[in-house]
Amino acid sequence: MNTNEKQHNWLTGLLTGWGIKESWAKLIAGALIGALASAGLL
Repeated sequence: MNTNEKQHNWLTGLLTGWGIKESWAKLIAGALIGALASAGLL
């Protein structure tokens, strides 16, 4: 498992813990990780 997958799983878990549905949490987490990766921050 690479670093991006670990961060995605961690962020998805955090968002679902806050009461966001899992499908939305995966979408949000993917968008955030993708934006950070394309900006060169990850």
